[in-house]
Amino acid sequence: MSDTDIPGRVQAELTRLRAERQVFTAEQDRLKAKLAETEHELREAIASAPDEGESAAHQAVLNQKVASQQEELDVAKARLQALESEVLLAHQQRDSLRAELKTCREERDKLRLALLDAELVVSAGVADADVLPGGEPSVDRQRLLNAERLAAEMARELDATRRTVSWRVTAPLRVVRKKMDRP
Repeated sequence: MSDTDIPGRVQAELTRLRAERQVFTAEQDRLKAKLAETEHELREAIASAPDEGESAAHQAVLNQKVASQQEELDVAKARLQALESEVLLAHQQRDSLRAELKTCREERDKLRLALLDAELVVSAGVADADVLPGGEPSVDRQRLLNAERLAAEMARELDATRRTVSWRVTAPLRVVRKKMDRP
């Protein structure tokens, strides 16, 4: 029987089956090659793998390394806690020193004011009779000193105003106004 005696539908089916056989054969060859390669890799892995004694020794070394690193981690944690407590203590000391500095500055300001008052008393030539036994001036003397201080401050402000450019520029206008107000 030749290919020409077979009907067309059967010939088509036969061609399809031949093609499938070729694909399956190629796939079979590929899988056989992959299997051979995997068996070769497995043999190499088995040959290069250490025996159980070496594996246990290797595992022991790894366990020692892990234990050592765990100890280092614990030491680092302890150091961190110590540093945190030192930082907290330093912050507390800083806060207390700031409070002490504030009180020292307040005391310094009070002493400066007392020194200024004493200098005013000395420069005014105040008699010792006006000072009370505690070193404080009497109430009347204190009022007098305050009034003198206020007068001196006002005199300085007036002098500063008279030295300004605007005061000097407007001086002729003030003179004219004074003359116009007189009868």
